[in-house]
Amino acid sequence: MNRPRIFALLLLGGSLLLTAPVVRAQMSPDLIMETYNSNISVITNGAINKAVMRDAMERNGNPGVGRSSTATRRGTATTTSRSAASTSLAYTPTPALRQQTVQNQVNRLKASNPAASQALAATFGPGKYDYGQVYRGIVEDSGLRDNDAADALACYMIMGWMIVHNVQDGKAVTPAMVRSVRAQLAPLLTGNPQARSQAAQLGEEMKLQTVIIQGGWQSAVKEGKLPAYQRGIANLFRNQYGMDMSQFKLTAQGFVKA
Repeated sequence: MNRPRIFALLLLGGSLLLTAPVVRAQMSPDLIMETYNSNISVITNGAINKAVMRDAMERNGNPGVGRSSTATRRGTATTTSRSAASTSLAYTPTPALRQQTVQNQVNRLKASNPAASQALAATFGPGKYDYGQVYRGIVEDSGLRDNDAADALACYMIMGWMIVHNVQDGKAVTPAMVRSVRAQLAPLLTGNPQARSQAAQLGEEMKLQTVIIQGGWQSAVKEGKLPAYQRGIANLFRNQYGMDMSQFKLTAQGFVKA
């Protein structure tokens, strides 16, 4: 039996070639940050912030946490996992929702980056390519669903880590790693009323962002701009989440400090 393909990159061909016009227009790290800040503000206001994310990483395997707190961390993790499991972040990803997600980003970019706005519309606008289909190819066999906001956020975070570390072998990311990252992130969303009420918007924006940054990765490799692109993505996660992805490992326990 073949080993499942987790987060396959399709660097040499396939559907991610469709994103090349967009990512070429948004290759600058500054533009990456601009797009990111606009699109996911819904989850940065309380659902995820620097202190909460650091705490989540510590509760899930940070070697720097004292051994005396192990039992407490395990109890907390069990409680939050049960709470997360009882709150659904699932939604129905309709074509209309996907097109609205694209249009929202197109509109946001018009004033600050007209070229990127036009490229995005030309690639993912009505009658063009479906970013949802590209996303499904990314998460194929990973265990992540395409109709759950926590799954979409987990995919985005894992993709960011893979880019910073240039992990081009999707098999290096195991199903256990994926499940653990989702378990780390889900309580941060289920505990926030805004995130719960806007799960569909959040999920689709994260899916679109995942497709864009992966396409940017592909383009950076092809055009010899990988180091600059990696720095841009590293800065993105550092500024938004307080996470220096270069200092994190992805393990069966999720993200842990290296």
